[in-house]
Amino acid sequence: MKNQIVKWKEKLNQNGINLIKFGKEKKENERIKALQDLNLNYTSSEQNFDDITELAQNLFQVEMALISFIDEDYQWFKSGVGLPDELKDQQYTSRDISFCEHLIFDKKPIIVKDAYEDERFSNHPLVTQGLIRFYAGVPLRLSNGHIIGSLCILDSKPQTISSEKLIQLERLANWAVSEIEIKQKLDNLSKQQQHINELVKKNTYLTAAIDHSSSSIIITDANQDDNPIIYVNDAFQKLTGYTKDEVIGRNCGFLQGADTNPDTIRKIREAIREKKSIHTEILNYKKDGQSFWNELTINPVDDEHGEINYFIGVQHDISRRKAVEQHLIQEVFEQDHLFNSLPELVVMLDVNGNIKKSNNRLHQFTEYHELEALTRTFADFLNVKDFNKLVKETFEQGQTSFEAALITKNKEYLPFQWSLLALKSSDGSHSGIVAIGEDIRTKLQLEKEVEYAGKMQKELLQPNVKTEQYEMKFLHHASQYVSGDSYGYDYNEENNSLFIYLVDVMGHGVATALQTSTISLLFKQIARENLSVKEKVEWVNQACMPIFPSSYFATAFCADINLSTGEVNYVAAGINYFAYGKNGQIHENKVFGPLIGISTDMSFEEHTLHLDAGDSLYLLTDGLYEELHQTDLPNQYEKMYDQLKNLSENQSREDDATAVCFRML
Repeated sequence: MKNQIVKWKEKLNQNGINLIKFGKEKKENERIKALQDLNLNYTSSEQNFDDITELAQNLFQVEMALISFIDEDYQWFKSGVGLPDELKDQQYTSRDISFCEHLIFDKKPIIVKDAYEDERFSNHPLVTQGLIRFYAGVPLRLSNGHIIGSLCILDSKPQTISSEKLIQLERLANWAVSEIEIKQKLDNLSKQQQHINELVKKNTYLTAAIDHSSSSIIITDANQDDNPIIYVNDAFQKLTGYTKDEVIGRNCGFLQGADTNPDTIRKIREAIREKKSIHTEILNYKKDGQSFWNELTINPVDDEHGEINYFIGVQHDISRRKAVEQHLIQEVFEQDHLFNSLPELVVMLDVNGNIKKSNNRLHQFTEYHELEALTRTFADFLNVKDFNKLVKETFEQGQTSFEAALITKNKEYLPFQWSLLALKSSDGSHSGIVAIGEDIRTKLQLEKEVEYAGKMQKELLQPNVKTEQYEMKFLHHASQYVSGDSYGYDYNEENNSLFIYLVDVMGHGVATALQTSTISLLFKQIARENLSVKEKVEWVNQACMPIFPSSYFATAFCADINLSTGEVNYVAAGINYFAYGKNGQIHENKVFGPLIGISTDMSFEEHTLHLDAGDSLYLLTDGLYEELHQTDLPNQYEKMYDQLKNLSENQSREDDATAVCFRML
């Protein structure tokens, strides 16, 4: 990968573009400062930016869309859809290999119809890996003229883009810039209402986005007791009937009422206390006492020091949508042919929980006929302690979910997942409950089988080993029952060499585990062949192509260790990071390489490392390296292993964690 980057740079230099010199120019320094002054969180997800990238992906019918910021060293991914997992998880890439870097040079849109045919990008690593062929990007240009990043669309197939489409892409970029500048303005608001009003009057962005917005907007002061309201716009007054003078200085709790879900209130309070964003639906009340369904989004606003000073709440009245949902539910239940066509068991209950009507699934599961069922309460069919409590919770919260066995006429207990949905009449009063049941016997059996498969998968992994020449310890923790990670080794007595491999397949679940096992078997099959590491990886890449659907891939790291000389020949195939201990010091190393399973034409690069007695080598999958990278690395083999073990046992992990720890003796 490094050689690819060097060759690509040389091509750019021949065309008169020097990445290194450009970073030292005065204008570039000013651009970097303008970006830093925005105090942006470069990678944290924000719904407004995600809306833009999702819209771009759908509007232009491309595989990928990306909003990114470019500083002096990196391109940071603020929002992206369709990105390869490696880039998505990393959330940034080196500026050296960034397509969007060219926007900084040219200060105008860049269109690459086919990167294979463009001399600037034909040797680009992401192009040679088959991930990008089409690119169209436009600058994120601030009102002061500085370009801080880009909005781009990408695809693995060549495409064209019309001038009209390019204008649409620029408009989306302007939207993103407006979001950035609006947030910056809001970050600078004073605690005093007078200062806020003056700033709103002076600033066209805030005037358009807040005061004249059709959305109801509230700003509260996070630094005062009880988080009081310090600003509301006209849409809030129109929605609730309250004037500004009536609400300034009050906590937003006055909008809640008797039927407001206490669980929703608790979640909002937790988000405020922890100063986090929240998106929810809550039943609120207007000044005249009329209730309305409020789709509520609350976001904290921090200052240049990262301190949260304000909360901004955006409200949308979704009462009409809720009414339509209720009407559709009632309509389905009133038509027998629709009611009985539903695949789930569905029962209509009155406000006391008695059965009014059910579809034919109730008879199919319990063998009770409809007339028999109507003479019983729904609680008679469920293995629950307090059904009345569930009814009460359903009316309070709008819906309730739980697991409970369905009791048949023959006293069989069938495992079911239930959802109870409260219904309301046109005047807002409770009219009944819909009970929806799903037979989960197959699901539970599948979970047992998957759990057993995971145990079998773990049993097949090789154990720790220690000889007179070396020792190896392994760590393997699946985030689910089965894992997409695997490892293995083979000792060749004739050559006194050790072949080690580590594999990480994209995705989770049974299919991924099967793909992982297949690749592991392929590495075991090729391990003792008289081939270089590069040739072994290329053979596995060719052999595993039939097991990968389109856009799926695997990553791997393989090494041949000559135990007599200490020479290590290795290939990085998507697992681009490893660590090694030498002379009592731990070093991190980064070596790029193409992914496995993308294309039969992939070429892999072989590297060399020398280990002496006492030196060590650590191979890690992404799920483990990302956490290790944020910690101080111990210099002793045992302590390094212990630290990796502690990280791998983190219960909140969302990815598999696997490590191979090798030491020369």
